[in-house]
Amino acid sequence: MKGLAGVLLAVAILASGCAVSAGKLLIVTEENPPYNFTDERGNITGQSSEIVRAILKQTGSDAAIEMKPWAEGYDLVQKQPGTMLYSTGRMDFREDLFKWVGPIGFADEWFYARRGSDIKISSLDDARKVKSIAVYRNDSNQLYLIEKGFTNLDVSENDSQCIKKLVEGKVDLWLGPSEGLHFIAYNVGINPAEIEPVSYVRRAEWYIAFNRQTADTTIQAWQKALDELKKADKPEEMSFYDSTITAYALPRYTTGSINKDIVVQLAEQTARDIAADKGGTFKKIDAGQSPYRDKERPDLYVYVFDKYVTEAANANNPAVVGRNLKGVPDMAGKLFRDAIVENALKNGSGWEDYVFTLPGKIGLYYKSVYYKLVTGSDSKQYIVCVGRYKDKPE
Repeated sequence: MKGLAGVLLAVAILASGCAVSAGKLLIVTEENPPYNFTDERGNITGQSSEIVRAILKQTGSDAAIEMKPWAEGYDLVQKQPGTMLYSTGRMDFREDLFKWVGPIGFADEWFYARRGSDIKISSLDDARKVKSIAVYRNDSNQLYLIEKGFTNLDVSENDSQCIKKLVEGKVDLWLGPSEGLHFIAYNVGINPAEIEPVSYVRRAEWYIAFNRQTADTTIQAWQKALDELKKADKPEEMSFYDSTITAYALPRYTTGSINKDIVVQLAEQTARDIAADKGGTFKKIDAGQSPYRDKERPDLYVYVFDKYVTEAANANNPAVVGRNLKGVPDMAGKLFRDAIVENALKNGSGWEDYVFTLPGKIGLYYKSVYYKLVTGSDSKQYIVCVGRYKDKPE
């Protein structure tokens, strides 16, 4: 929502006495990409997270967002006043457990099978006949199938575990969201191409679930703010709500991209530094020191792989150093890291495109990385990477 509409909404809330009740709210969510998740920089982001933050801003609410396991958050919000939980499926048996604001998003749920399994599903009755279906514990998909009389459910603590069981042949099907498929597979290093959709099941809508003791005026204020976020200022424009949903569904281009020559120069300089002093250079990279991380442009930074696709240094997120990322795709399912290392070992240098989050922006963006093979002062091979978000057209 923009300018005048936001001001009018804030005034209306205050004037009507519907301001959110005093005290700091605790907002709980779970790892459930692309709706709510922690990105590689440690930020809680995603479609639903951005919408919740926009409502917080419009209502003037003071709140903290914490990431918790689903079962823990679900239990907490039922018991503790001043709490809320998103993204929550609103179902009949849950109706009186919470107070509701929404919908804030949706998921198209499919039955998935391991690619090449030849499983055919044309109805729920067909799905009842398979040996086992992987579901996320206490998730709306598990509860939906239970309501439909399914008894062949294999319950896991998250959808990533479900996908892993599916690929390993421990279950026949998994019921999960198409919008989150690549994100979920990413968490366990599985290529999404290893599984395939076999039958559409339903569309689930997401809500914010508030503790039952929350004041009705708070619920009304939050719902009004959400409804305003769904309105566009002009007929030809997208609303904040629609643009946010789209931002995580489809990657976009940026403006004012870093010049390619600057990217290449930084990668080449870093390669020379690693050849002269690998240990000292890695220490400076992980500390985010200049020139390996630009203080004025946080999207200009260096990261380094070894020849096994293990993160060897990272000026943007040193917490990932030591993690092997072979077989781990980007948000769109592309194994770009594998391609970088393979092509660097073959050709020495080049460019590779992928999709990533952009600091300070909502959604996913097209990015291109320049890579450079170097032999370090320790006589080992490393691949220096420096990326830039892409302008349209290029």
